[in-house]
Amino acid sequence: MQTAILVVNPFATRVSEEKLEAVERELSRVVQLTVVKTERPRHAIELVAQACRDRSADAIVVFSGDGGFNEALNGLEGDTPIAFLPGGGTSVLSRALGLPPDPVAA
Repeated sequence: MQTAILVVNPFATRVSEEKLEAVERELSRVVQLTVVKTERPRHAIELVAQACRDRSADAIVVFSGDGGFNEALNGLEGDTPIAFLPGGGTSVLSRALGLPPDPVAA
């Protein structure tokens, strides 16, 4: 089974424990999932960079708003695939990618 790391910004506007549990359930159906939560600004950069260096997952999924997406992209190294689930108040990147506003549907 493929593996993925779910990087979650628990401070994002539309990220809640209920939505996180739903996202975890959905993703766990298709990948072995590890969930990590950001604790401070720029933490997503560190988490994603470390995951890329360690090759600890086949893919990275980010559940956050645009700020968290930006941080995750700044930490991305190599050719690790990355995905975005909308969790911010606006989530411009997710909308630009044509993703639905619901993180489970996305």
